[in-house]
Amino acid sequence: MSDILVEIPNSQLPELAALYESRASWAPHMSTLVHTGIKWKRSDKYKDSITFLSPRNSWEEDGTLIVLVNLFCQDIHVFTLDDHCTNLYQGLSKTKRITYENKRSYFYAVHEKFIPTVKRCLQEKNIKIAKDMPCLLYGLPPTQLVLQCPSDVYVKKIQPSDAKQINDLWPHPFFNSDKYIAGFIEINGGYGVFLKSSDQMVAWAVRHVFGNPTVLQTEVAHKRKGYASLVMKAFAKEIGEEGYWTVVTVLPDNRAAIDAFEKLGFGKIASCTFIAVE
Repeated sequence: MSDILVEIPNSQLPELAALYESRASWAPHMSTLVHTGIKWKRSDKYKDSITFLSPRNSWEEDGTLIVLVNLFCQDIHVFTLDDHCTNLYQGLSKTKRITYENKRSYFYAVHEKFIPTVKRCLQEKNIKIAKDMPCLLYGLPPTQLVLQCPSDVYVKKIQPSDAKQINDLWPHPFFNSDKYIAGFIEINGGYGVFLKSSDQMVAWAVRHVFGNPTVLQTEVAHKRKGYASLVMKAFAKEIGEEGYWTVVTVLPDNRAAIDAFEKLGFGKIASCTFIAVE
């Protein structure tokens, strides 16, 4: 018997992106996610690392989408234009295509509209939630930015070889997370701030699947120097020039980060959460 989740062909992904652009202005990162997937599908190395699924092809009617990103773990992205989440619930509860055994699985930045549905499905499947991390989703529309660096530092793109330094400071590491970070750097890119005196990287972020800078960090000895804002400006400049919104997730109690984002022009889009399952 065929599974309720049907893979969306590569040829239909541009239509899917256009659907979100026209009907989901309140979630601008979703069209970016699809465009990122199109890029991955054109890569020999990463074409099988992302899969676009929809319950009985319901995306054509209500945009219901489940995206699996398998890169040394399993990130699950869910979305629908149906406020009742009918097809989303059916897809998550009835599918055999999503397995949670033997790998780290994370529902990534679940929009506030869909959190109850995801948690209901996990509860009904007796799947334990290992971590539930509420965040805020902030966004910056495409804009013209000028990147000006202090005289003692420069900004440049980072390399997969920088993943170890990034992973060592990341507060959310897991088995093979250094390879997870390196994979995203290789296919999506990232930016770092480097000292001119030593070429040491002191701040950085990696570009994730919906165009969002993630793993935004600064070495402890170099905090409060504005380096994180430099990284964000570099990202916003690149992503804005591509015609997309720059979207970030931030912990609600991280007032310093929120103030920095708002100073750059970011505004709150929604609440979301990250759900890790055992």
